[in-house]
Amino acid sequence: MRFSLVIPTLDRPGDVRAFLDALTRQTFHDLEVILVDQSGGDIYDSVVADFSKVLPVRHIRIDVRKCRYACIVGASHATGDIIAFPDDDCLYLPDTLEQVDASFRKNPSLGLLTGVVLNQHGRPSQMGRWLTTSARLNENNIWTGLVEFNMFIRRAAYEAVGGFDANMGPGCRFVAAEGQDLGLRLLAHGVGGYFDTRLQVVHPDKPTGVNLMRARSYARGMGYALRKNAAPWSVLLKFVVRPVGGIFFNILKGDRNAMLYHAYVLLGRIEGYYSSAARLAAKMLGKRA
Repeated sequence: MRFSLVIPTLDRPGDVRAFLDALTRQTFHDLEVILVDQSGGDIYDSVVADFSKVLPVRHIRIDVRKCRYACIVGASHATGDIIAFPDDDCLYLPDTLEQVDASFRKNPSLGLLTGVVLNQHGRPSQMGRWLTTSARLNENNIWTGLVEFNMFIRRAAYEAVGGFDANMGPGCRFVAAEGQDLGLRLLAHGVGGYFDTRLQVVHPDKPTGVNLMRARSYARGMGYALRKNAAPWSVLLKFVVRPVGGIFFNILKGDRNAMLYHAYVLLGRIEGYYSSAARLAAKMLGKRA
């Protein structure tokens, strides 16, 4: 088996159906789908029944509603050489897996491959800041060069570093940056990582309205990952200067909502960085505590 696609999902059978439908149009077919269902009901049964006729789909049910915990469970059942964790609401382009397979075959030292995000209209996503050119991943650029649902990893490397941190991701206090955390641990293990602008996955943009609590929770995950992985001071300063600059710039503009957004981002990053959980995680990795 070449690819194991682990899909953590909660109450989105329509989106999963759309992803699997797009998967049937892949030009590369050596794959398995591991659907990790956190819904606690039977809403995915018809989807699994329909697509099991054309795809090898394994349906796993769990009671814990934590996205990366679901990924960990799904990964324990994977048999493919390369493992990926597509969001239940993303879409692969028809040649995605063929392109990834070719990249791994061409470069045996490559262990982690990621790429860009297109929104539902086929335009560059507004989901944060991203690298604009292809590059080898390192501890500085990985923060803007990796997204979880467009991330392909040699399964042996994924298992060697222990997979995702179950305390991170949707459903946890530290909602975001679990991909960067995993990627940094892979790089520290000697795994080669690459960001390829040609590797494109479709994902709908988040709502554009200001959601202060969401901003704070996502930023808290970033702060946790920064502390856990002993991010260099150059990176830390960048993630402090940007929201501080945003606060003062929007005070001058008189834009209260934007000012509050940047303030909540700064607060969340500080909360995550100085949390006891981040300090303990850093100590367990032998990093700066």
